[in-house]
Amino acid sequence: MTEYPPINVRLAVNRVDFNLITNDGIQPRLYTPGEEISSQPDFLRGHGTYVDEEKTLRASVAGILEKVNKLISIRPLKARYNGEIGDLIVGRITEVQQKRWKVDVNAKLDAVLLLSSVNLPGGELRRRSAEDEQTMRRYLQEGDLICAEVQSIFADGSLSLHTRVLKYGKLSQGIMLKVPPMLIQRKKTHYHNLENGATLILGNNGLETGSREVVSRDMDACFNAFDKDGDGFLSISEFDLICRALFRNDRGKIYGLEEDQLHAVYSIFDLKGDGLIDREEFEVCWNRWIKVCTRPKSAFLIVDVQNDFISGSLNIKHCAAQHDGSEVIDPINRLLETVPFDAVFYSLDWHPVDHVSFIDNLHLREVDISSNISKEAARVYDTVTFRGPPLLKQRLWPRHCVQDSWGAELHKDLKIVDNAIKIYKGTNPEVDSYSVFWDNKKLTETTLSSQLQEKGATDIYICGLAYDVCVGATAVDALTSGYRTILIDDCSRGVDLVDIEKTKATVIGSNGVIVNSSQVKAMVEGRDRRPELGYKLALEIKHKLSLGE
Repeated sequence: MTEYPPINVRLAVNRVDFNLITNDGIQPRLYTPGEEISSQPDFLRGHGTYVDEEKTLRASVAGILEKVNKLISIRPLKARYNGEIGDLIVGRITEVQQKRWKVDVNAKLDAVLLLSSVNLPGGELRRRSAEDEQTMRRYLQEGDLICAEVQSIFADGSLSLHTRVLKYGKLSQGIMLKVPPMLIQRKKTHYHNLENGATLILGNNGLETGSREVVSRDMDACFNAFDKDGDGFLSISEFDLICRALFRNDRGKIYGLEEDQLHAVYSIFDLKGDGLIDREEFEVCWNRWIKVCTRPKSAFLIVDVQNDFISGSLNIKHCAAQHDGSEVIDPINRLLETVPFDAVFYSLDWHPVDHVSFIDNLHLREVDISSNISKEAARVYDTVTFRGPPLLKQRLWPRHCVQDSWGAELHKDLKIVDNAIKIYKGTNPEVDSYSVFWDNKKLTETTLSSQLQEKGATDIYICGLAYDVCVGATAVDALTSGYRTILIDDCSRGVDLVDIEKTKATVIGSNGVIVNSSQVKAMVEGRDRRPELGYKLALEIKHKLSLGE
């Protein structure tokens, strides 16, 4: 009799590598089709299950058990992609139809990319014409790989895509891989530059592409699209089209640069000074300007939301503006919960008991004869000049935020996120420190600058207490340090209404912007791009180029 080698039959539960799907150290339970889940009567049948004749709940697919109260489901290990609005996807064009492309995105139904949802060559904004429809294959044809974003979901579950942002569009080179969509987590960025020079794009739909040439080809595609006359150079009018495509909000509203700013930015990247931008010059523009505008690295700086400023010894409600400091907590918490900042910082006033700003320490120091207010006449909120050297002008405050006191603690209702960094200021008894960057005499720097550089931050979102004192001083120093600076108006409260308006004017005059918290997420994600911030970045690039950097 012929002997055959033994056949080893194993259930999926015995074949799976649990190390690939373990979550938080909990070993998942894998079920195979037909396997018993429960014979108890008090359950609700969910997806991936069925009830047999004996009223036993069994798995209908191979997958992992999921239980919500009495609802029992089996999540299959292999499943089609279910899209959500805002997902980044990699797909392949399968068909060119009337005013639309069909796209395979690894879902049950092909997605749709409408002609109206792509950028026209040169960034033109107009209704699509019959000529555009006839030349659709010049943009995309069957077999082309694209990177796009899900903008809506149709009633039948199919996805509507768009490629209106510069980072989306046709992928000219690279290798596409397919993995289960469940392995791809939704993150702020799905673009990753690897050490070997390759760029990896992780689509939420389980399709990934990698190429060494993606970035350079994106740059070339952008240059070619806006070089309307095909002469190999960008004129000022063609560069204006780039700016109109670049600076707009997430609803398509165009901001655009003012004419004098447009010419100033153009001259910065016209490195040869010949009145034109060639490909070599555009590479500098692309890498140092456009990429930062579309993919900023954002830091969220929450300034001095401490007990003493809200309900303690220096409650700002008792100051001239009569603002309630506690009103900043809810909008700040919403931002922390919903916006994917790259880094979060909390600053704290952290004064020693003999600090120079406390009015009850006035007797410890000599007031100079040049002071407008004498020691005897000085009251809370007055400004005196202390004898030097050097002379020191100091506004007098009630004792507040003393180190290790309740008043110096962050408010109990303020959300503290993991991996956040705390910056302590005002620790020198002889000089006050409004800004989170420096003390008021610019003698000592905090750790904020080095931390921001380590995080690679380009944009700083600033808010907190008090608007016209520490928040304003921090914003001014951020702008001076070259950061694109955004003040969040409804997340800040101040001391004096006149000084608050002066703070706003200073920030706007220095190419910073002031926004509402509802606008922050789109800006952080690069979907709402402000020309003021682009102009600020261009000026910083000009300064660095002059230094040979």
